[in-house]
Amino acid sequence: MVLLLMRVLLFALLLLISVSPLTAQNTPDAVVRSFLENWKARNYDAMYNLTSERSRSLTAFPVFETVYRESDLAMGLEDLSFTIQNTTIQGTSAAVTYDLTVQSGIFEVINDPGRIMRVVQGPDGWRVAWSPMDIFDGMTGASQLQLAGQRGARANIYDRNGLPLVEQNGTVVSLYVQRQTIPNEALCLDILANMLRRQRQDLVTLFDRYNIDTRFYVGEVDDDAYTARQADLTNACAVTTAERQTRDYYRGNAVSHVTGYIGQIPADNLESWEARGYQGGDLVGLRGIEQAYQDQLAGQPARSLQILDPGGTVIRELGETVGTPPQPVTLTIDRPLQVEVAQALADAYNYAEGNWGNRNISTGAGAIVINVNTGAILAMASYPLFEPDIFNPDTLCCGFIAASDRIAELVGDTRTPLFNRVIQGQYSPGSVYKIVTTAAAAEEEMIGPNEIYDCTHYWDGASFGDTVGFQRPDWRVTDGLDPTGPITISQALTSSCDPFFYEMGARLFNEVSPSALVEYSRSLGLGQRTGIDYYGNEAAGQITVPPSPSDAINNAIGQGDVQTSPIQMAMVVMAIANGGTVYQPYLIERVGGVDFTPVTYEAQPEAINELTWKEQTYEIVRQGMCDVTQSEELGTGYWAFFEAAYIACGKTGTAQTSRYPNAWFVAYAPADAPEIAVVVMSEQSREGADVAAPITRRIMDFYFNQPWPGYPLWWNEEDYAPLDIPVGATGG
Repeated sequence: MVLLLMRVLLFALLLLISVSPLTAQNTPDAVVRSFLENWKARNYDAMYNLTSERSRSLTAFPVFETVYRESDLAMGLEDLSFTIQNTTIQGTSAAVTYDLTVQSGIFEVINDPGRIMRVVQGPDGWRVAWSPMDIFDGMTGASQLQLAGQRGARANIYDRNGLPLVEQNGTVVSLYVQRQTIPNEALCLDILANMLRRQRQDLVTLFDRYNIDTRFYVGEVDDDAYTARQADLTNACAVTTAERQTRDYYRGNAVSHVTGYIGQIPADNLESWEARGYQGGDLVGLRGIEQAYQDQLAGQPARSLQILDPGGTVIRELGETVGTPPQPVTLTIDRPLQVEVAQALADAYNYAEGNWGNRNISTGAGAIVINVNTGAILAMASYPLFEPDIFNPDTLCCGFIAASDRIAELVGDTRTPLFNRVIQGQYSPGSVYKIVTTAAAAEEEMIGPNEIYDCTHYWDGASFGDTVGFQRPDWRVTDGLDPTGPITISQALTSSCDPFFYEMGARLFNEVSPSALVEYSRSLGLGQRTGIDYYGNEAAGQITVPPSPSDAINNAIGQGDVQTSPIQMAMVVMAIANGGTVYQPYLIERVGGVDFTPVTYEAQPEAINELTWKEQTYEIVRQGMCDVTQSEELGTGYWAFFEAAYIACGKTGTAQTSRYPNAWFVAYAPADAPEIAVVVMSEQSREGADVAAPITRRIMDFYFNQPWPGYPLWWNEEDYAPLDIPVGATGG
């Protein structure tokens, strides 16, 4: 029995030995197939383990891996496929013929048929007798795989009228000062703060870093801006200068949150850029339009993938692309208006530096101007601004402080200068949201257009299901004003009567639907991303269905669970102004069409919603908004627009936060034939009528070419007095 068992085992062993060279896992074609599958998966370690012992003795794994990684990047390898044609075995060696197809992110497809991979049999079975020719025929240890091609000059970015916003070969002037030679340091700081649109406090900190005999860098300006202020800079600052050619951002930081900037490819993204044909050290768009339209602005050079011998002679060409020229991008931005909006914000914060504008009080602001009849964005700025040139390695910034240190300052600044508040920020809108509540109450006929409501100092909502346990106050209690008294629905919006909106919020919840205000909000574009053609993490806002009447009451005054971005509020105002069309906001007017390039894209206004409200609803809301600036008795924005040559229809907002209130003003103008909507939001400052409305007035005066009366004197003459907004309430 034992003898029989031994014979069976011996027979099985002989059978195993006899078939092992032919098993599916260890035949020449199986080894080649496994090698190529691992190449497809970028599993270089597994590929190396499939090579012969001699191959491994000749080529160490780090060299093997580097050769494949560099080759894969050069060809833009995304995927590969293969077909094995035949296998020829001669003793302990074999030749496997196969066709290879490379899917390339640069060359689309590289076909390489009739390849031969040599395989040898050793103690471990069949293994690849590897050489560089297994990457491509013609490659040797001394040859090189090269991606050849030359990029053209990066294209410009223009405003709607063909004026350059970003110019590839512009001239900028770097400014330097030496404190011991400055004739008037206080005046010099004022001039530089205005020219550079930087907070004066920040420039004082910069000056204090240096000894009085040290010459140091303070910033860069366009050559024409320098020429216009050269006398002031010489007389007050005794500046010295250095000129250079560079990619120039018009008025520097005035356009930075729109255009973004270029810089060297970040190390952590290098591999993905290399797969697109770029190399370490290349300048690419890293934010804003520069990033979103990188492919158009940079173009694609005509490129070829070549194998070169050690002398540089081309042995073989593997693939080529025709390429595309760089294409300029034209924005909807109006350059003079854009600069004015950025300047208005910077000047406001400097003028009010002793009050709400102090960097330790208000953390920033945003402003947008939009065409109400198309959705085209005419201007957009976020404060603090930032210098886009410092990300370009050819900058002269920043004297004895490295540009990287200045970038670190920006990134670490608690006011988040790189953050675009207009698109990326979302805030409690406060009373500007009452526009939505008014529209909903009017459309649902909660109250007639001429019906009277008595606006008192306090409102008791217990009978409506309010469970807060106290009488909710009107904003006039906080401001020490008399009750508004008898008003219509339009006048409730004009006067920002909190009790009226408390009640409408409760009634809409109880009598229409808990989701009533949510549905009206979403129809106007709130609570969802606009989808604007701008690279960045756009804020979606927040509009949630309230679970109770108390929550609905909070939402109705723009507090509670309601959060919006400034661009979303611009959409609300746009729809009220134009009669119910909610347009898609957009920044890109055209791609190509200037600088001898063909047009490849041209924008058309796109309506994303058409409201079907009654005309009376628009009339009620418009009347309420127009009287905000026209009614001396009730209008919360009356004094900000006192004696304006046009009628702006707007709404103030003062939103409660955990610290100081956010100030809002939203408006359209002119009243009889609306052209633009303007939204200004200032974080943690004061009431909307105090802060945001005067900034809006300056922007509109510029747009309508009217004289501007200046900012309120008290900004510059009085100390900051915080508002004490009660819980469950809002400002005017």
